[in-house]
Amino acid sequence: MNHQQFQRIIDDLNQYKGVEIVLLLNSEGEILFTSQLDLDPIEIKILFKAWKERESSIIFKNQRYAVLKNDDIQLAAKNTTGKKGNIAGSITNEGDYLMAHISNNTELTLLEWSIHVNKLAWQSYS
Repeated sequence: MNHQQFQRIIDDLNQYKGVEIVLLLNSEGEILFTSQLDLDPIEIKILFKAWKERESSIIFKNQRYAVLKNDDIQLAAKNTTGKKGNIAGSITNEGDYLMAHISNNTELTLLEWSIHVNKLAWQSYS
């Protein structure tokens, strides 16, 4: 995926209120593209490892998120204690990892976000 394709995914996600950060990671957990520049690459690698190893929680921006769904393709996690939002992720059709951090102030549920992120991850942007 190139930067223009990533930007189209951001635009598609932003048709709904609540998207705060969008990331694209490679299969090693390295940031390929991000909508926010001040992310800690080490923290992202730790989050990625927790996703890959199907841990029961992940840490993002110093907040704990309980993992509600983690299978071969998707991740869905919710910050239940600090109300710091949700994380929805999906492997892309190219084998990268698309992830979105969504605020609590949104019209979609975490399940709906998870489906939407997965759909965009598998969409062919040419």
